[in-house]
This record gives sequence, structure tokens and C-alpha cells, in this order.
Amino acid sequence: MTRMGLVQRRALFAILLSCAAALAGCKVVTIEQDQAIRAKRSLDFDADTYVSRIWTAQALPELQHRAAPARELFAAIDADPEGAGARLGRRSSEGGAWTFVVRGEGVVAAIDDSSRRRTVEVALGDGVSRAVKLEAGPVVVGTTVRDALPFIAFDDFSDQLAYADVGRALTTTALARLKPALDGVRPGDRVRFLGAFHLPAAGQPVFVTPVSIEKVASAGAAP
Repeated sequence: MTRMGLVQRRALFAILLSCAAALAGCKVVTIEQDQAIRAKRSLDFDADTYVSRIWTAQALPELQHRAAPARELFAAIDADPEGAGARLGRRSSEGGAWTFVVRGEGVVAAIDDSSRRRTVEVALGDGVSRAVKLEAGPVVVGTTVRDALPFIAFDDFSDQLAYADVGRALTTTALARLKPALDGVRPGDRVRFLGAFHLPAAGQPVFVTPVSIEKVASAGAAP
């Protein structure tokens, strides 16, 4: 074999190795997943349309699956915030705040409608030291619903604005669907809720963005 032929064979072998390595790093996706990824990267991406498509089929089931009982979750956070985050929460970005999904039941202790950031405070009892305040809107601070969902990642979207729009649309969708229930609760009512929150500082209230709420007993009703 000539020296030129040997060089050509080595070059071809190197190309084949590079291709094999590239293919090994590829992720096989279904046609539906590919379409969803392309939609998220589209220049005419509409966050509200995207969220309406995934809310019932993906978002709610995932949040219900990830939800931890309030008593156990808050006890774990009080004992070891970082450990609780690693076991029971998630970070949407490296170094970001831990986000948790919680389910609980308690009595409405107070409703603060003095500003557009309306909150419904729920006393959980059972020795839970944390005050829980359900965000009732229309103004909600943060993107906890988005940050709690592992299948929504910044890199899947065309830019920061699209990613932020998804966070807004998820929160808006959750509160719009719960508005009748949130508007209907009164102090003394017993409610059952599920929602997401960012890890607060020690001793601070937990502001939960609810994704479901149910009144299980009205104020003054017999136990």
C-alpha cells in the first residue's frame, strides 16, 4: 500500500470515529417530541398556546406526582434545607433556588387582599411551624410552577424571553383555573391544596403558587 493510500485510510478511519462519537451523544426522540421541541424553538412561539397544550396532559400529572406532604416536607427543610432540596426539590439552573411541590390541608387563617398580591394564609396545624400563604393573584412573584417542572428547560427555548413567557403563562393558567375556588374561600374554611414554592429563608412564610385547591369544609361546619 502506498503512503498516500495509508494516509487516506487513516483519515477515513478518523472521520468514522468522529461520526460514531457524535451519534453516541444523540438522543432518540419520537415524532411528537421532535414536533414539541421545534414548536418551542419557533420564531412565532406562543407561550399561552404551548401551556394550554401541556397543562392537563403533562404539567398537572407531573406536579401531582412530585408533591410531598406538607408536614414531612417542612420538617425536612427545617432540619436540612440543602438535603431536603436534593431529595425532594429541584433546581431549574445551577445555583438557583430550590423549588418544591407540596400538598397539604388546613384551615384558612386569614385573607390579605390589601394589594394586588392577594394571599390566602392556611394554618396546617400538626406542629407545622411554617406559615403557608397561597398566592391568589392577580400579581404573583416568581416562576415556581415552571421551575418545578423537569421537562421545561431554558435550552429548549429560543431565548430568555420565550422561557420567561412560559413561566408567566403557567402561573396565569393555574390561577385562572383556580380563581372561582380562591375567591370562594373564607376564614375558617378547611381547604386542601397543591402547589409549588421556592425555598424561603429560615422562619419566613412559604408563598405557594397553587395549582389545585378544594374546600373540604366551610367555616363553622361540624367536624
